[in-house]
Amino acid sequence: MSTSDRERAYCEFLKKLGFGSSHDFSLFEKAMRHTSYVHEADIPIECSYERLEFLGDAVLKLVVSKYLYCKFPDYKEGVLSKLRGEIVADKTLADFAIKIGLNNFILLSDNERKTGGELKRSILACALEAFLGAIYLTCSYARVEEFIISNFADLISEIEKNLEKINPKQQLQEYTQEINHTLPEYILLSKSGSQHCAVFEVGVYFDGKFLAKGCGSSKKMAQQEAAKNALEFLKNEGLWTQ
Repeated sequence: MSTSDRERAYCEFLKKLGFGSSHDFSLFEKAMRHTSYVHEADIPIECSYERLEFLGDAVLKLVVSKYLYCKFPDYKEGVLSKLRGEIVADKTLADFAIKIGLNNFILLSDNERKTGGELKRSILACALEAFLGAIYLTCSYARVEEFIISNFADLISEIEKNLEKINPKQQLQEYTQEINHTLPEYILLSKSGSQHCAVFEVGVYFDGKFLAKGCGSSKKMAQQEAAKNALEFLKNEGLWTQ
């Protein structure tokens, strides 16, 4: 594809995303240049997407952090960090980059393209962050914020619904350490079934008091279930908020 064809395609791409005619094609081209491409083309590394990725990563995290801070005023820092981590994970960003068709614009070396580089999570995630950096410089923070929130709001809601599934053992540990700097204790209550089809029952205790129990096909799974049930118990008692 020629440069003029790429620029026309980029204008259509921006229009589809709701950015109108505001664009800086040279900045976008920079945002799409993977390091393998600039090495192959023998152009300065500063012409790759690395600097824009750095900027876009910061913008993305700021937008998501602000949104979570305002949407969940009762959530503690640890929970907000977990939510943000899920949202800005490479898989999430890569899936979104493919969804909007950004992968069609990424410039790679021949070898990187032969190995499927345009579909690698890390490359897609970095390209998306670089694109956000370029849009931020071309438009405004408010416009980028609107774009990110409008596209990630449903995902944030879905992650928030499943928040208790995000490592309940760690969440329970954070709660107990905040109370008196001690850890919950997990005790094996029973084991049933055959060696290859065992069922473990584990109880979790805090400060000498039984909180809940859980079952699973391994001790680890039973502990996670026990922690999840303990958090639910504490939540119902009004002793724990996310």
